[in-house]
Amino acid sequence: MARTALLARGAALALALAALSAPAMAQGSDPLASLSPEKKAFLSDPAVLARFGLTDEKLQVALAGRSAADVDAYASALMAVVEDSKYMAGRDPSEIALNPQARGWNASTTLRPKLFDKRKRDDGPFSLKRYLFQRGGVPTFADAPVALRKEDLVAGRVEVAFVGVPLDFSSGWRDSKHAPMALRGMDGLVGADADGGVDPGLLLSIADYGDLAIDPMAPERGLPHVRMMIAEMASVGVVPFIVGGDHAVMFADVAAMVDTYGAGKVALVQFDAHAGAELNGDHLISDTQTLTRLMQQNLLRGSDVTLVGLHGRDADPATQKRLTDSGARILPTAAIQERGWQAVTKEILAGLKQGPDNVFISFDMSVLDPGDAPASGRPVPGGITMREAIPMVRQLCAQTKVVGFDLLDAAPILDPTYVSRMSANYILHACLSGIALRKKGAATPISAEQEGAVKSARKKS
Repeated sequence: MARTALLARGAALALALAALSAPAMAQGSDPLASLSPEKKAFLSDPAVLARFGLTDEKLQVALAGRSAADVDAYASALMAVVEDSKYMAGRDPSEIALNPQARGWNASTTLRPKLFDKRKRDDGPFSLKRYLFQRGGVPTFADAPVALRKEDLVAGRVEVAFVGVPLDFSSGWRDSKHAPMALRGMDGLVGADADGGVDPGLLLSIADYGDLAIDPMAPERGLPHVRMMIAEMASVGVVPFIVGGDHAVMFADVAAMVDTYGAGKVALVQFDAHAGAELNGDHLISDTQTLTRLMQQNLLRGSDVTLVGLHGRDADPATQKRLTDSGARILPTAAIQERGWQAVTKEILAGLKQGPDNVFISFDMSVLDPGDAPASGRPVPGGITMREAIPMVRQLCAQTKVVGFDLLDAAPILDPTYVSRMSANYILHACLSGIALRKKGAATPISAEQEGAVKSARKKS
């Protein structure tokens, strides 16, 4: 790092002393003309220039009137900085050292055998309530009974199972690990959906599958276990509702769907301010490159990816072009604001009809405007509103075969009020309502006019 900083300063110094070192070039001439082909190509690469905060125009201004020797020294210094920042065998470790002799290497992911249960019970979800009509008590997602094993999901014919993945180890503002606990204790997941015209808790068999173990010091170690457990849930016909955790969790979630349904048979709809498609990260998995890894490992094709709500500084033109060139569809926040959520949702649905039937929806809280959800791990101003997000999610879950849903990057500690937690639960409830509507055979939620007509007909009868 010290050498990199010194070389960068050296490049600036070469320019500062240019007037003293040699005769200056004529004004208006190309300052790169005297360089070797290799160096000229280097300084003509937009990606290289962007890395140093330069453009072609800025470079021309900076080098104008400088001597050929100074321009050559400048190019050499920048090339040395780039080389110095790369991995070098013998100097840099290629792996993070772990201790395989640890007695509890897999202790956190070792499932408790059924034989160890102190009380024998029949398989199936079980209630934690003392009273028949109890409000409150031990909190669970959607006030649902608890399931601990796959056998419980099967015996209870569970259709939707919530599961927490408290991973909090990537690039955002930390606290995603507390989201599963915080959302269990917050309102918004129980009761009828007034706009949808359905109570998912009555129509669906729902369970809380607890939290999955992760390695809080190394996502690379924890995510394979998460992937296996989510795939196990899906293998018995359950729709997993995963509550993270930062956006690195999406890799395990989508990979589990592909493990269950097959490569090329899962489509992803990702609500997110960030694409999660960065390249050249030091780690192979993080919340900033989840989509990159899914596509590089051929778990997803570009044509099966729809990004919704992209906005902010991470959605640079180069990233967007790379994604659209691969076939991905990008519907930024600006499109929702300009055309309305109805038109954009219609376009998403039309695109999904051209791809796999199985749809996984990933909802990162950063897609919402911080006014509706300030407690996001990577908040970005100017996002979509809850008034837009709820009907979009409900309609997508009602009109497609949703095989999984995750809600990620909620960071409760960043919001001292209840707003972010309630918003997160309302998003989850919107998808539950959509799935219930689909089961009921209603393609779209009941409109206010339809509801009024139904009420009038009931009164007359």
